Order: sequence, then C-alpha cells, then structure tokens
Amino acid sequence: MDRIVRHLLHVMCVTGHGPGRTCSSAAALNDLIMEAVDSSPDEKVGEVTVQMTNKGAKTCSATGFAGVDLKDIDGTSAPVHRGGEQPRITDLKPGDTATFSISYEVDFSGDSLASPTNIIVTPPNETHSVSLKWPAEALKLAGPYDDKIQVHPVGIAN
Repeated sequence: MDRIVRHLLHVMCVTGHGPGRTCSSAAALNDLIMEAVDSSPDEKVGEVTVQMTNKGAKTCSATGFAGVDLKDIDGTSAPVHRGGEQPRITDLKPGDTATFSISYEVDFSGDSLASPTNIIVTPPNETHSVSLKWPAEALKLAGPYDDKIQVHPVGIAN
C-alpha cells in the first residue's frame, strides 16, 4: 500500500439529463478516490499514472486533461505541459476508474536538480486542486521542469 496514495476529490456530476450539475462538496469528497502510482514500463521510461475511481452512486465527468503541477523538494512548483493527444469524453459510472499519466525523461546522470515531492492535480472541469505524493518508487526525473514532462488526457481504465 506504500505505492498508493489515496485522496478524495470534488468533481462534476452528470444527472440523467446530461452534465452540468456540480456535486455537493460532501458527496463529491466521498465519491472519487485518487491514487498516484509508478507505472514506468522499464528502467528507461519514466511514467506516473493517476487513477480516479468513482465510489459514489452518480456518474461523474472527467473529460479532457487534468491540470498538473509538480511541487519540488524546495517548495517551488512548475506546471506540466499537455501532451499532443486528443482528449476523450470520459464519464465515470459508479465503480469505474479513469486514469491519466505523466511521462518524463529519466535522469541517468545523477546530476538532476529535479526532485518532485507532490503532484498537484486539478481534475478536468474543476477549479479545486488535490495534492498527491510523488510515488517513492518512481524513476528519477531528469530536470529541468520543461515540455519534456507531459500530462496525457484522462481515459477509462481497462
């Protein structure tokens, strides 16, 4: 369980009449659980995946890109650039999980000054942010924080 950091999140609800109604804060904070995990496929490619699971009774919309900043060990933060993919419509039914990933170059030199401690996530269609711990097992990120670090669109997990 060390690899998984769970946080709760406020999201947009979808009623039977379509999207557009905001969930009440209390319901939303109990409905969606987020976790950040190291998902690097090998020792050469850096990737962290953020999973969002709808534990509520209503369908929630998570379409598009999450806003992502990386907070560094020195307390500064930097925005993560969007990848070039086309966002997908992603409605999370109760029990569904959606994911998005953050890809980055791996530091092989040992000289990188980039040391992320947290991922600040603003979900699609939302203005509130959630802080997730950077997975301890993630490969060392090559600095600086620039467009070589990318966030990819939200999609339904298989």
